[in-house]
Amino acid sequence: MNKPPPPLISIRKAQPQDVIQLLRIQADALRTLCSQDYAPEQIEALINRNIRYASRGGSQRETTLVAEVKGMRVGLATLLGSHVSALYVHPHYARQGIGSRLLKALEKIAVNHKVKALGVAASLTARPFYQANGYQVLGTSYITTELGLRIQYIEMRKHLRSTSEAL
Repeated sequence: MNKPPPPLISIRKAQPQDVIQLLRIQADALRTLCSQDYAPEQIEALINRNIRYASRGGSQRETTLVAEVKGMRVGLATLLGSHVSALYVHPHYARQGIGSRLLKALEKIAVNHKVKALGVAASLTARPFYQANGYQVLGTSYITTELGLRIQYIEMRKHLRSTSEAL
């Protein structure tokens, strides 16, 4: 079976008017892609957590990138200091290289800001993705929601190389 060619992806910085669509992408990705690894109530708790965070305005130190295909928002990635704090791709566009492109763009920004290593609290679902992109498992941990639900995640890290080190 022939795989479709990868879509033409453009990546740009997020704008305030993107917030609602980006929250929808997060919710769709969590509900669809993470349903094998997390219970529905855990997924809904994560979605509500994302909504609350966005409604507070996020963090001024964040850099959020948006991936678009034919002008339609299909993914996002957020860098907060030395951590990937979010990376979501709409389920209809999953496994087409969009997440990897977003991650590489965040890594480039991090290197430009002299970050030596990036960390991520990866979902159980995203662990293979991050491993395929060079991230090493440090261990497992949990977040506890306001309602007392425990949600497992994987602490991961990747040491970054500046372009001068790569030569």
